[in-house]
Amino acid sequence: MRTVLTLFLAFALGLGYAETTNYNSRNAQRVIGEHDENIVSGVVSDPAGEPLAGVTVQQKGTSNKVVTDTDGRYMLRLKQGAARSLVLSYIGMKTLTVTVKGSRADLTMQEDANQLQDVIVKGAYGTAQKRSDLVGSAFQVNAEQLKSLPQQRLDVMLDGLIPGVKIAPNTEEPGSPRTRFNVRVRGEASLNASNEPLWVIDGTPMYTGDRTNMMPGTSYTVSPLSFINPEDIESITVLKDATATSIYGADGANGVVLVTTKKGRDGKLNVRVNTQYGVANIDKSTAPKVMNAQQWLDLARTAYKNAGLDMRAFPYQDNDMNSYSTTDTNWRDVFYGTGTTFLTNVSLNGGTQKSDYYLSGQYFLNNGTVKGNTQQRLSLRSNLGFQLNKKLKLSVDLSASYNDNDLFALGREYYQLLPIFSPYNADGTYRLYNKVVDGIDGSGKPIWRTQRFTKNSVMERDQNLNNQKAWFLHSNFMLAYDVLKGLKYTAQLAYDYQSTLEETYNSQKNWSGMSTEGNAVGYSRRSSADIINLTTIHRLNYNRTFEKHSVGGVVGFEAGARNYTTMYVTGSGFINDNIQDVSQANTRNGYNSSNKNRKASFLGQLSYSFDHRYYLTVNARKDGNSQFGSDVRWANFASAGVSWNVHNEKWFKLPWMNVLKLKASYGANGNSRIGAQESLGTYQYGDSYAYNGVAGGVQGQSPNSRLSWETTYMTNLGIRIAVLNRIDLEVEVYNNLTQNLLSQLPVSLLTGDTRVYRNIGEIRNRGIEANLTTRNFVGKKEDDFTWTTDFNIAHNTNRLVKSYRGTQVNFTDGYSWMEGEDTRTYYLVRWAGVDPYDGSPLWYDAEGNITKTYDSVRNRVRGKTSNSTVTGGLTNTMSYKGFSLRFLLNYQFGGYTYGSFAAIGNTDGYNVMDTNQAIEQQYYWQSPGNIARNPKPLAGVSTGSTRQSTRFLYHKDLIRLQNVVLSYELPKHLMRHWKLTGCTVSLIGDNLMAYSPYARSDRNSYKTMMSGYPLERTFSFSLNVGF
Repeated sequence: MRTVLTLFLAFALGLGYAETTNYNSRNAQRVIGEHDENIVSGVVSDPAGEPLAGVTVQQKGTSNKVVTDTDGRYMLRLKQGAARSLVLSYIGMKTLTVTVKGSRADLTMQEDANQLQDVIVKGAYGTAQKRSDLVGSAFQVNAEQLKSLPQQRLDVMLDGLIPGVKIAPNTEEPGSPRTRFNVRVRGEASLNASNEPLWVIDGTPMYTGDRTNMMPGTSYTVSPLSFINPEDIESITVLKDATATSIYGADGANGVVLVTTKKGRDGKLNVRVNTQYGVANIDKSTAPKVMNAQQWLDLARTAYKNAGLDMRAFPYQDNDMNSYSTTDTNWRDVFYGTGTTFLTNVSLNGGTQKSDYYLSGQYFLNNGTVKGNTQQRLSLRSNLGFQLNKKLKLSVDLSASYNDNDLFALGREYYQLLPIFSPYNADGTYRLYNKVVDGIDGSGKPIWRTQRFTKNSVMERDQNLNNQKAWFLHSNFMLAYDVLKGLKYTAQLAYDYQSTLEETYNSQKNWSGMSTEGNAVGYSRRSSADIINLTTIHRLNYNRTFEKHSVGGVVGFEAGARNYTTMYVTGSGFINDNIQDVSQANTRNGYNSSNKNRKASFLGQLSYSFDHRYYLTVNARKDGNSQFGSDVRWANFASAGVSWNVHNEKWFKLPWMNVLKLKASYGANGNSRIGAQESLGTYQYGDSYAYNGVAGGVQGQSPNSRLSWETTYMTNLGIRIAVLNRIDLEVEVYNNLTQNLLSQLPVSLLTGDTRVYRNIGEIRNRGIEANLTTRNFVGKKEDDFTWTTDFNIAHNTNRLVKSYRGTQVNFTDGYSWMEGEDTRTYYLVRWAGVDPYDGSPLWYDAEGNITKTYDSVRNRVRGKTSNSTVTGGLTNTMSYKGFSLRFLLNYQFGGYTYGSFAAIGNTDGYNVMDTNQAIEQQYYWQSPGNIARNPKPLAGVSTGSTRQSTRFLYHKDLIRLQNVVLSYELPKHLMRHWKLTGCTVSLIGDNLMAYSPYARSDRNSYKTMMSGYPLERTFSFSLNVGF
């Protein structure tokens, strides 16, 4: 791998060197040197030098016009006898008029502060459109919106920015310092297949894990989305409806996320250096609230006494090993500390008419607030473009990332361990034992027992090894040939290589490295996973305008292959902790697995528009995939969409309304992420199935030759209204029906199995989304005060429309799949509180009558859902002179969570001797007539109060101040004096506040249990300089 990275670096630096030329086109009226009499060509850029796609370039006084392509390039043949002047128009920019006397005109357009922006949205397979021309549902965020957001991983950066897109932890349980996140686009459309969107990087799909984002071959998943340098990203576009996604066929049902990286551009060398340093601490208000030592002792003694036990045998009495009465350990402070973040990013871009380049390198270091966790990332990128001749262009995009992660998998210890325990002995050594009372003898004296302190994971953090090293190499070669005017052939070949090496060792000095008898052993594991993705795409893109008619289209073929191989070896029994290689272990075992997946697709898109008023887009795709049953490996998907720009009608006479757009689409796409074994079946081999003394095999999982993709039928309606060049509102309603759900269902025992995967069932997601942009203050001059607000909101309703024979499926976490209900519906016994007479727990039966009997068979009822009613975000951006302030709020209202911490921390005395309790446990029943929050505590006695019920449901309403950035850009005269193209200093705050209306100081809420770990509050300083 080191050799590959060295070759890549040499290739990038060698090809990246290019002579640069600067075209200065600052004035609105200018004369450009003469070269050709009839044809004018060039590149149109914005003030930052970025190419503008979709600019209308028209010969003045005629209908002769063209539109710039995705690289900002245009070519126009001038009509004889007409004015030799060009008029450039683009929403959000000032109209530019240019007098031409030659054949080359590279132009820069200036922003118009009095107009709403109409960005170019980059779509599938090389397509791009103005937002006002879109038919499908696509939402794009650019590099400016992503700037100064936390850079640990790509998906989390999108939270709160895009309507209908929600990012949340995979689980509310602690256990992995690299939390897996769920990305949901318009709800969950599957029960057993993946609900994750397809990620596409510069036109080619990226493997981000299995259906739950788990990466194969490792104990702890580190997401590949953390391998990408966010500062290399030009834009991220989320495709949501059928018109936008069906061209991706069997991979598009859960939405598609298109990531476009930065490219080179014509112009002189531009160097940018960004460095950032941050300090992080946990937001203690988001940590689980548990008792201190005195509170716990009071509760424990009361519960012990209430249980009728002899207080002389109370386990935790001071002795020669433990001083329980004076110990008060805040385990949260033991496991959490101050984290730091440091990054330095250097990028270079520029080019000539013959070549362009973008080069970057970044070093990123994050020391987590969970002690023992460190993430290092070294990333390099080289995006090169070569204009080989007038019609042929070669693009070579190479990127490499080396990631080194030291991990400590903190579990529940930080809130579960008793505060009267200490991680260290009196002499400062690690504590392996505690001494407790284990009954009394005949004379009434305590019987002492030394018990293992197995939960003291401080030793595991400091003595064990848990390291992952990951290499990610992405290469993307693209050859584009202009066949005819408006017709371009593109061949693309992409090769992705992910390699992960995981090393773990459990030290002989702590219980994780000892045998059950307490003997020093040492356990080592070495595992690796190598994943190769190969994609090739061949397509023809067509785009021509004939007076008022514009015709576009894509026809293509795509083929892909994914291979992965995992291997791991384990060893136990080492001489000492200094020797950790498995080859030196007394006992060794090895394992290996591999998987291959092949797919091929034919795709096509046709688009037509008339006079920028009426639009039609039709998509079709035929997909084949080796993961599916042999009888159904090919499937067809299609969609159609229309839109109408009412504001461009001649009869439209509302000058204060800038945009009035209507759109509609319908189509189908699929979900191919169902796993590698479900259709093919498995066999199990081993000594357990020996025959005649020889290891044998049996059928593990039955195959199903007709197991196929889930199919989602999408309907989308939308309206966009922009008024007064200040207010821009877009609203979409959708109805997505997913059929042929992947389900594991009973089967005849004659098959040799009890269940088999089949396609049965339907889920409907129906909702509404809105995005509102307002220009609250617009300055008359460049440095005047401006204020822009972006607000998005989404509501989704999820229903299981059809299941196998109406079967209801219940889960141990309280969820239940029931026809007609949300797939995240809780099916629980209802909690009725505490009996004031004797402090016993109360519930409701199925008819609503209060009962003291917990009956999970008869008294469970359909209830609340965990899905939020509304989600969204609010961004405000203000600027004055060189200062700018931006803050991002993230919110969700409605929905409930079943708090696992709440069930563990509210045991009403049952587990009080083993685990610390939630702070609200101090409000327990004490005497008859007492109206109490919690039942009478009884040590070691189960009253059923901790069993699953609505007692542990919590409102999920939450508002989070996610990001605040205060920046200052140096005055232009100083930058000119210092020969800088830009210089900005920023103060950045992340996760500054979380608010829940249900949060209280004396109780827990969703705020304290939303992700298993408290939120990290980070303050950073950033310096960004351009040369």
